[in-house]
Amino acid sequence: MDDDDRPWSVSGIFVRPKMLAVLGLSSFFAASYSATVLAAFAAATFVLMGIALAWGHLGLWKLQASLSSDGDRLFPGETYTLRAVIANRKILPVWIRLKLDIPAALVPASTSGMASEASLPPFGSATGSWTFIAGERGLYRPGHATMLAGDLLGLCQEGRKIPFKRDIVVFPRLASLAPVEYTFQDYFGINSAKGIIDDPAFYEGTREYSGNKPAKSIHWKASARFNVLQEKIFEPTSHRKVFLLLDGEGFETMEYTGAFEPALEILASLATTFAEAGASFAIATDRRVQGFPAVLPLGRGPEHLGMVLELMARCVNLKGQALIPLVEGATGAGGAGFIVVCSSPGCAIRDWLALRPARMNRVQFIVAGDGQPGEADGWQSASFKKILRFAGSGQ
Repeated sequence: MDDDDRPWSVSGIFVRPKMLAVLGLSSFFAASYSATVLAAFAAATFVLMGIALAWGHLGLWKLQASLSSDGDRLFPGETYTLRAVIANRKILPVWIRLKLDIPAALVPASTSGMASEASLPPFGSATGSWTFIAGERGLYRPGHATMLAGDLLGLCQEGRKIPFKRDIVVFPRLASLAPVEYTFQDYFGINSAKGIIDDPAFYEGTREYSGNKPAKSIHWKASARFNVLQEKIFEPTSHRKVFLLLDGEGFETMEYTGAFEPALEILASLATTFAEAGASFAIATDRRVQGFPAVLPLGRGPEHLGMVLELMARCVNLKGQALIPLVEGATGAGGAGFIVVCSSPGCAIRDWLALRPARMNRVQFIVAGDGQPGEADGWQSASFKKILRFAGSGQ
């Protein structure tokens, strides 16, 4: 047990051992000199303070407390609820106080049930819930709750910390984006669900053999397992695959520090749009990510979108890993289009994307500054002001 988890005493001046010793000596000397009234008063006070001291030391005995929460993955404006249950398993009534250590970014909204202080009868219990509103994007870790228990007058108390370890993740705000034409959205200009060429790198499963495909498409192991011919299913080549890159080096400067949050909002909104369209997408960043990988490979679906949003929620505007090695080591990066969100395109990432001439037609820069690459150079680009539909959403 850590020192911080051990109970501690909080006593008033009248129930401290030195004061009790003074009261005891006063009662003794008063009785010796036949000062009956003073002796009786000192003795009664000594007994009452002694009872309060013993009562306070027994306050935490057989007192059970637990904390629970729900909704620890939030968007700004959504609510987070913390619940407490405290049960008194002894015949002695107690006074309790509960102190919560909640980050300032979670704004209190409402309280129900037990307030910060309450009195528990013998074998009684109390419940309470506190609702907070998520204000800003980020990763928040509430501290341990502190519970004080003692006599009903509050003269002597003992405290104990209630362990409560939760990661509250607030995702970036989803912005309303203006429509942007991505030249790489489909290979053949057809809907991705009607692709005419299968991509063998993206295997999806099997189904009963239709007879319309060559024998090489038969999955022989699955056929033996089901005792029926099974053919392999692949994603069509025209299926959209996008690699989202956050090149955050320029956001460390004073000029673009305020554009870091809008950059994350744009990325989160793009990821949500691609997920709703059924596209496969990946993400990588050179910013520091707290307790999470800085790159996620190609994937799709609600679960993958949640992981991408969590990466952005845990991202802080500090230098992390180099971006190019992260992208080169990611699965499926070769066949994907790239969307680079940055303050202004850095030389390293721009030169790396230009290694293959065909790749330049599959890159879209979204930049905060005015020094964006021009279309005359073969680069597609858009500014934050252009892509953020409403003026209040961006820089």
